[in-house]
Amino acid sequence: MSLMNGNKKLPVVLRNPGFFCMWVGQMLGQGGLRMFQIAALWLLVSSSGGASGKKVGLFMVMAAIPSLALVKLIGKTVDKAAARKILLAGDAFACAFLFAAAGLLERSALGFAGIVVIGFFVAAAEAFLDPTFNKAVKEVVDENEVEEAVAFQASTQSLANFGGAVAGAVLIDAIGIPNIFLLCAFCYLTAGVFNYFIKFKPPPSEAHPPQLEGISGWKILDGQPLLKRVLIGFGLVNFFITPTLIVIPLYTSKTLRATASVLGQLEASLWIGLLAGTFFSSKLQFTRNIIKLGAFCMFASGVALAVPGLVVDRYIYTLALFLVGFSIGVNNVKFITLFQETVAPAVKGRFFALMQAMIGFTFPVAYFIFGFLSDFASPPGICLLQGAGVLALSVYFYRLSGERLKDEG
Repeated sequence: MSLMNGNKKLPVVLRNPGFFCMWVGQMLGQGGLRMFQIAALWLLVSSSGGASGKKVGLFMVMAAIPSLALVKLIGKTVDKAAARKILLAGDAFACAFLFAAAGLLERSALGFAGIVVIGFFVAAAEAFLDPTFNKAVKEVVDENEVEEAVAFQASTQSLANFGGAVAGAVLIDAIGIPNIFLLCAFCYLTAGVFNYFIKFKPPPSEAHPPQLEGISGWKILDGQPLLKRVLIGFGLVNFFITPTLIVIPLYTSKTLRATASVLGQLEASLWIGLLAGTFFSSKLQFTRNIIKLGAFCMFASGVALAVPGLVVDRYIYTLALFLVGFSIGVNNVKFITLFQETVAPAVKGRFFALMQAMIGFTFPVAYFIFGFLSDFASPPGICLLQGAGVLALSVYFYRLSGERLKDEG
């Protein structure tokens, strides 16, 4: 009896071996992707002279396209195919392309076009992996563990981005970019090993409700107009927030005149904030209205994004990035848990694939526009533009908070 009680006190990631394997596999894959991207971005920034903004923007545009262009295929695949098969195939695909990137760069045969193409295909693999992990939560943990598992799963992205960004930046000078690409490939290879050992619960014997067979992700959202507006809102927020991944290396290089190690510290502050927000989210109970809480978090993000545009200081920028990450981390857990509880199990694969596409539909445009602007406007000016946009959208979410979501479950 005491042993059982002791086990219940352990976090779900430790008491459920299957979820532990899924969590580690997801963290290794996403960490490898982020490590590859930060190394590739620094390569472009350091070798492109005054044209770095457009090249950085184009690289990130191509990395954002797969989840949008393949949304229908991803949704159908995730709902129909076994999660284990998708995870293993995605890990193998990404691993192969990263090994190729390392080999080509070592031979000085990887130009800008090659980096962009490889970035596109690695992102395509991740576009299948992410909704599979989201859908698989309820296939791995018990019903009463879902919220806790979602928090840990949300932390995966924070940990992965933190570890990947810091490792990528710090190791640039230590081992060189070709070896970083090689290390990224081994991350996906190891992720595949962990994903192979995930224990999935047997699928339910009952058939999916007839009204949900063949329904598209868009039809799901037609029955949830508020949910649709929330996802569109997140897409618009991401238009202003995600270019931070472009702004950080440019701000470091052009404004702070600092080295890659400072880039790593700034990246770390963003992802540490994400991690802190992920685990602190359960403590924020001052309102039961998740959309209203989201509006408050976006307001805080907008202010934090704008401050480095007014005051150029390495430590102020570090704190601002932490606050942005913290706000995003809180929203990640709250809204993903809400979606897990609201969307019917039979269509979760299609929903999460569409969610991934909708919250990222502005990524290509944002990366292109902000990358282009970065060649003409200063990084502090870009920060001011980001902050103003997020502040305006926090008002949009506050107005949405007066409506209620329908229960699809």
